[in-house]
Amino acid sequence: MAEALISTVARAFYDDDVVCLIDVLLRDKYLRDDDMAPRLSLPARQLRKTLQFLEEEQLVKHELVDDLNMGGSQNTKFWYIDYNHAVHVIRLRIHLLQKKLQAAELRARSSSLYLCPGYNSKICNGRYNETDAQQIVDPETGLFLCRECVRAYANHPNPPDRKEYTLKLLDNQKELKSAMDNMRRVRVQLSSKVDTQSQPYRQGIFDLLQKVKSIKGSEPITSNLPSENISMGIGSTRIAGTGRTAGIREKKLQALGISNIEGGGGAG
Repeated sequence: MAEALISTVARAFYDDDVVCLIDVLLRDKYLRDDDMAPRLSLPARQLRKTLQFLEEEQLVKHELVDDLNMGGSQNTKFWYIDYNHAVHVIRLRIHLLQKKLQAAELRARSSSLYLCPGYNSKICNGRYNETDAQQIVDPETGLFLCRECVRAYANHPNPPDRKEYTLKLLDNQKELKSAMDNMRRVRVQLSSKVDTQSQPYRQGIFDLLQKVKSIKGSEPITSNLPSENISMGIGSTRIAGTGRTAGIREKKLQALGISNIEGGGGAG
C-alpha cells in the first residue's frame, strides 16, 4: 500500500521524468549509481540530477554498499525509496498543505481591507486592516482617513481634498473565490475518482494515507534498505561490464574458467 501511495503522489505532483524514476525504484527496489545509465538508456548526469532533487524532496535516499563481489566498489551508491520515511513525509506535507489552504480561506472570509486612493498610484502606503483603518476618522463624513496622508498634508499649504485620501473598503470576493477554488481543486486531486459506472479507476491520496496508517499489531512499514534487499536476493542484478572493478572481476572469473553470464541482464 505504501508503494501505491508513493506512486500516486508522484503522478499528482511531479513531472514525467520523476514519475518514471519512482516507478523504476518501486519495481527494482534500488538503482546502482554506476549502472543506472545503461539500464535506463538515459544520461547518468540527468539521472543523478533528478535523484538528487528527489533526495531533497525526502522521497529518495541513498546507501553506500560494498559491491566488490559484483564488480562495483566498496562504497557503491545505491539509490532507493525508504517507504517508511516517504510515507511520513507525504502525510506531513498533505497536512501542511491543507492547513495553508484553510488559513487562506479563513483569512479571505474574515479580513476587511481598506486602501487609500493614493496606494495604487504609489503616492502612499495606505493599506490597512479594519482595526488600523479606524485610527483616524473624518469628523464631517465619519469615514476613515489614511494616517500617512493625514500626517503628510498636516502642514501643507495647499492640501488635496479629503476624498483623495479617504479609505475605501476593498472587495475581497475575488480573493475568497480563489481560496475556495484552491481548496476544491486540491480536494478533487487528492480524492479517489470513479468512472460513469461508479467503479474506482484512480485511488485517492486521502484514502491511501488512511490505509497505510499504522494499525496496532501490524508490521511497521519497511525502510527498504538496499543492503537488506541484496542479502535476501531481492532487486535487480548488475549489468555485465558495469562498475569500477568490473574488469578485475571478469579477469578473475576467466582465470577460474567461469563465464560471467549470471552478471548480465537488466532489471530482474
